[in-house]
Amino acid sequence: MRYVVFAKETCPYCVKAIELLEDRRQNFKIVNFEEDQVKILEEIKGAYEWQTVPMVFEISDAATIKFIGGYTDLAAVFDED
Repeated sequence: MRYVVFAKETCPYCVKAIELLEDRRQNFKIVNFEEDQVKILEEIKGAYEWQTVPMVFEISDAATIKFIGGYTDLAAVFDED
């Protein structure tokens, strides 16, 4: 797995991030948070000082996890290629 996306199904930027990864044929996993899991999601966002979803992480071959950010940050990663 190369990317992990923490998302909510109702979030338009989450949908855009997933579509971008699909269009780029990237290997990824989606972790959708339901309304009853808001507390867990808030703790994760607090740990990274991040306010919104999606939260996109990149996992390298060396099992290093890098927090990329949201949709705009993910799009910028692919624009650098």
